[in-house]
Amino acid sequence: MEKFLIQNEFGQPQELLGEELVVPGFEELQFILHAWLYDKRGGWAVTERSSGKRITSGPAGTEHTALEQLERQLKLHGKDALMRVLGQGRLSS
Repeated sequence: MEKFLIQNEFGQPQELLGEELVVPGFEELQFILHAWLYDKRGGWAVTERSSGKRITSGPAGTEHTALEQLERQLKLHGKDALMRVLGQGRLSS
């Protein structure tokens, strides 16, 4: 596990403990697999680091499907749509 400091989608600083996921064709973006903070039942989420936006999530115990689910979402919507949604946010450090 690694610590990532991001600005969440509300502009607030937030530290995530997780691991980076790399998706072929989207290497310029950083996706972080981490615990889903807003679900009382637990689970996981994948957040895009520069925007702080959650891309996908799932219930606890299914973390092994995170990369596959992320790739499916990205292929479904495409890079152009993703970049429009993410906007031109600053890169989190």
